[in-house]
Amino acid sequence: MKITAICAAALLLAAPSMGPAADEPVTASGPRSETGPTIEIVVLIARVGKRTGKQFVLDPRVRGPVPTTGFDVNRVDYARLLAILRVNQFAAYEGSGVVNVLPDANARQFALPVSTQVDPQALDDEMVTLVVQAKHVCVPMTVPVLRPLMPQAAHLAAFQQSNALIISDRAGNARKMVAVLEQLDKQAAELGR
Repeated sequence: MKITAICAAALLLAAPSMGPAADEPVTASGPRSETGPTIEIVVLIARVGKRTGKQFVLDPRVRGPVPTTGFDVNRVDYARLLAILRVNQFAAYEGSGVVNVLPDANARQFALPVSTQVDPQALDDEMVTLVVQAKHVCVPMTVPVLRPLMPQAAHLAAFQQSNALIISDRAGNARKMVAVLEQLDKQAAELGR
C-alpha cells in the first residue's frame, strides 16, 4: 500500500513536466514563454516576406523563438526584421533578388559590395564592407582602439601599405567607426602641424 501511494504521488508530481499542459497560454503570435509571448523566427521571416514580397533563403541554423513583447508581429517591416535578426545574432544580406539569412558569425563572408563610404540609404542593420583610408593617423595603431567598439561578429583590419581600414559590420556601427576614424585623423593632422 505504501509503495502504491508513493508511486501515485510521484506520478502526480511528474505530470506537469511530462509535456505541455492543455491550458498553456497561447497568444495570436505563438506560445507564451516565461518572458512573454513568442513567435518562431522562421514564421516571422515568412510573414515579412509575404508582406514585402522579398524572398528569403535561410541557413538551417536560423531557428528559435523571438519574444514579441513590445511590438506587433503584424507590423514588422524589413528594417525592423533586420533589428530583430541582429538582437537574435542573425544577419541578412539582400543580393541577386533574395535575402540570405544566417548566423551573424558568418555575416562577414557575405558577398557584400565593397565601398569607401556607407550608402546614406543603407538601413542601420544592413551589412556593409568598407575600405576607409586615413591621411594623417597611422591606421594600424587605430585597430586596438576601434575594435572594442565593434560586435564580436564584425571584422576590422588595417592595410598598412595604403594606410586603410577594412570594416565589415552593420551600416549603423560602420558609420560610427568611420566618424571616429575621421576624428582621429583630424586630431592627428592638428598635432602634426
